[in-house]
Amino acid sequence: MISLKLLLATPLLLNVQNEGGGCLKFRDYATEIDFKFVSAPIKYDFARTRKTLTNAAKNRTKSWLEKNKGHRWISGAGDYKQWHTNGVTEGSMNVTSEAELVALPYDRYGAYYCPYVKRLKIRVNYASVIKIAREIKKGTCQFNAVMAHEMKHHDANVTVTKTLAKRMEADIPEMIDFMERKYVARQNVHKTFQIIKDGLGDALQVYGEEISSRMNEFNGHIDTPDEYKRVAQTCK
Repeated sequence: MISLKLLLATPLLLNVQNEGGGCLKFRDYATEIDFKFVSAPIKYDFARTRKTLTNAAKNRTKSWLEKNKGHRWISGAGDYKQWHTNGVTEGSMNVTSEAELVALPYDRYGAYYCPYVKRLKIRVNYASVIKIAREIKKGTCQFNAVMAHEMKHHDANVTVTKTLAKRMEADIPEMIDFMERKYVARQNVHKTFQIIKDGLGDALQVYGEEISSRMNEFNGHIDTPDEYKRVAQTCK
């Protein structure tokens, strides 16, 4: 959600727009964009039982086993209840934003105004929680093998989020330029502010959905039969 600070300037002696111009012509500043990607320290949870983790991942595990049951090394793949989950990585991402909008008079009489995004603050936040079943003792070979696998998920999530956050940052100035082109009647200024707010919010939501989709895609490449086989055989 975008929080707003709104400013409506008093009429100034601005020249009437020349043909082919627009509000961008009168803008004498660049929007101040404060954009940061923030990756929180990993949180660890070693208190959950294997049964608890398995139940939480039951539907995902069932789907994965059914998809990969043609791989012979998976014993009992048709019966997902025989399987258990030793570790889980839960990744969460959100985008927070604040905007300061200002309307400057387009004509000398203050009948029309140009809405601008004066300042924009965006934070793309990512956090991981890695859970390993408490039956697996810290420092053991099995614990280290499961942790190494879960770290692959964390690293993939961070890479995806950071990469798309950079794309978001690069695209934002062009989005703002598009929203600032037209002047509006004075009585429509606040309505236009809301349109800009909604437009920015919709754009950020699209990026958020893309990040989530790409996370799922990349994690699917990690959870392969070969990877699960490697982890299972590491300590034998």
